Amino acid sequence: MSAVHLQSHSDSQAQLLKRIAESIRDGSLELPSLPDIAIEVRMAIGKPDLDIRKLANLVQQDPGLTAYLMKISHSVIYSRGNPVPNLQKAISRLGLEATRELTMGYALNALFRINDPYTKRLLRDCWQRSVHTAALAHVIARHCGFDPERAMLAGLLQDIGALPILSNLKDYPELREDGAAIARLLREFTGKINGLILHKWEFDHELTLTALNRENWLRKTDKPADLTDLILVARYHTYLGEGQIKGLPKLFAMSAFERLGLKEADPTLGLTFLKEAEDEVTALRETLRG
Repeated sequence: MSAVHLQSHSDSQAQLLKRIAESIRDGSLELPSLPDIAIEVRMAIGKPDLDIRKLANLVQQDPGLTAYLMKISHSVIYSRGNPVPNLQKAISRLGLEATRELTMGYALNALFRINDPYTKRLLRDCWQRSVHTAALAHVIARHCGFDPERAMLAGLLQDIGALPILSNLKDYPELREDGAAIARLLREFTGKINGLILHKWEFDHELTLTALNRENWLRKTDKPADLTDLILVARYHTYLGEGQIKGLPKLFAMSAFERLGLKEADPTLGLTFLKEAEDEVTALRETLRG
């Protein structure tokens, strides 16, 4: 690659970094909207006089979501060994909270599906990382006494900020094959944009804080262990066995690990109980992928 080309490439990267930073600052960054079905299900479940039959009728307006919830109700996480005959029974088995969070997961998956072949691959990789984080978070939450469904949703929300970042690449084709430049963009802006999106979607402070602190490995706080700690530990485990782990702090150096009271772990393999639950994590990942 010539010196002129390298300079041009570097200029493009700097321009894109500046463009995204300015659009965040002035509020002009185009943020994704939450799909209608997720909003409607969230509102329905929030009503005190909720009727599960009416909720099932609402969900059935989306055949894809219906199939997704039926599939999950028969998964190893929720199945009691006997199939459910209809969606109403499936929702009863899952519970309202899980139904709400799983509907959100289904809606998020749809947002990560776009037609542009190059951006599609990058978004798929981001979604797979989020799904892996969510599956691990579900298991860690049970072990540490957190709400597994809420932890799973927090994991799925970790990369939503990548959507507007990667959509900006269409104007910078010379950066599309530069993995280091893309990684820098995602590292620098995804957490900030996560916060903007979840504020727009009216998510609560805890979930927003967790998304803002995406990959803030050395986060310090005097407060007790929280959902952010849990997601950081789950996310860290998705990098085990990958080259990127070399650039991360040691697991035992993370204050999140200490605050959660986690002890039995191998620096290379991670938490012992996660290795023992590997089949469960794999099954949940397959289910959440949609």
